Amino acid sequence: MNSQEVFADIKAQESIQSNKKTLLYVQDGTSLAFGCGAGILQLEGFQGFGFFILSYFTVMALYVGWFCDFKPAKYYQAPTQEIIVDPFFRELAGFVMAWTFVYALIG
Repeated sequence: MNSQEVFADIKAQESIQSNKKTLLYVQDGTSLAFGCGAGILQLEGFQGFGFFILSYFTVMALYVGWFCDFKPAKYYQAPTQEIIVDPFFRELAGFVMAWTFVYALIG
């Protein structure tokens, strides 16, 4: 085992924090935008939440493909936890806030 193989698994905390900030920036903006879209479309109930789930996983897949080159383990310590699970309720709250606000303005 050479030195490159030994150091290949070491990740800098600063880089991981920067990656998390980028992920949250992308997810925050898109969840608010999709929430506004759901309000404009006048979606109600399960249709709106289904729209959120669809948009959330689409954005997550695009992020993993575009920013992580389909190798999230290279950029995160626990990719499933840090990309999918941790920001879920934060993004749901932003989506619902934008959704209900725009829905009330349009309706």
